[in-house]
Amino acid sequence: MSKRTKLREPIIPSEKPDARLSELEALSARHAEAERALRESEALYRAVVESVTDGIAITVGTTRAFVNKAFLDIHDLKDPSEVVGLPVDQFVLPEHRQEVRERTLAREHGDPVETIAEYKIQRPDGEVRTIQASVGTIDYKGETATLAVLRDITEQKRAEEEIRNLNEALERKIGELNKSNRDLEAFNYSVSHDLRIPLMAIDGFSRRLLDHYADGLDPKGVQMLGLIRSDVDKMEQLIKDLLVYARLGKQELGLSTVSMEQVVRGVLDELAAIHSGRKIELKMGKLPPAYCDESMMRQVFVNLLSNAFKFTKYREIARIEIGGSAEASENLYWVKDNGVGFDQQDAENIFGVFHRLHGSDRFEGTGIGLAIVKRIIDSHKGRVWAEGKPDVGATFYFTLPAVGHSQTK
Repeated sequence: MSKRTKLREPIIPSEKPDARLSELEALSARHAEAERALRESEALYRAVVESVTDGIAITVGTTRAFVNKAFLDIHDLKDPSEVVGLPVDQFVLPEHRQEVRERTLAREHGDPVETIAEYKIQRPDGEVRTIQASVGTIDYKGETATLAVLRDITEQKRAEEEIRNLNEALERKIGELNKSNRDLEAFNYSVSHDLRIPLMAIDGFSRRLLDHYADGLDPKGVQMLGLIRSDVDKMEQLIKDLLVYARLGKQELGLSTVSMEQVVRGVLDELAAIHSGRKIELKMGKLPPAYCDESMMRQVFVNLLSNAFKFTKYREIARIEIGGSAEASENLYWVKDNGVGFDQQDAENIFGVFHRLHGSDRFEGTGIGLAIVKRIIDSHKGRVWAEGKPDVGATFYFTLPAVGHSQTK
């Protein structure tokens, strides 16, 4: 029997001390890098938090745990120790304290709370400021906390209050002005009616004198009575125009889609019959329909076209053009003539009541027609203006709401 050979256990080589040391050094380096990155992150976070102009505060429960420099500036404090560790409502006015505490606790408990709130604080020197807070919930050192971003809106509130006061004052002034305008219109209407009575008497008596006593008067007397009757007619027309002007302030707009071409053709037919003996070249382009009061628009074209006929009466051939164009939300219309025109520096005042640029000895009229035009266009929320040149002619423009774009609502 042979001897049994005893098996040896395999020899496992032990780790080299140098390899183990390298691993420890690498782990230590990674740890040091992580610590460095954390310090840089914290430094960056603190730099951002301390440099923003809005106040930042962290509250745990109802106690302040952290505030930044802007928070201190808003509250006129010098050091965080003046607020950290103190109640959240330390500087809040008494009437807002309960609300601030309840909101803070409700937010930490997860109850639904508005994220933006306003309240007032009192600084140590007694000055009261208005604060707007944007608030949310965060985890702070393992605890549920409230993060608030605060902004001092005191000056904004003061500006809003000033604007509100100015608007109220403006509304009062507008109300007073409207009342004054209504009173003036009522006075104008009443006086105009009252003036017609003596005018009718003057007209009647002068007519009788001419009918019954003309043979007993010399030519000068007959001429004077004729002048009286002529002036009475002018006064009667002036009163009629004033009544129209006064009624425009009270009349409601009967708005509808209006064919402007149809309105203009109707006016032109009437004026052409009156001025049938003159050489007049009329040109009318396409006029887009408008959303307006038809009767008032007829009055506008009566006045503008009557002026065009009137101020071209000394031309051998009068040229009158009516045109229009459709814009995005409004239409543009114009009436152009080659009459006596006017100096452009008078364009601002040409639409005033009784404002005449030419003597009544050359051109009849009361000086109210263009004022009526402006009042009608203004009531439609449109614009009206004029361009002219002496002895060359004039063009009158106005705008109206396009169909489907009412501006009078």
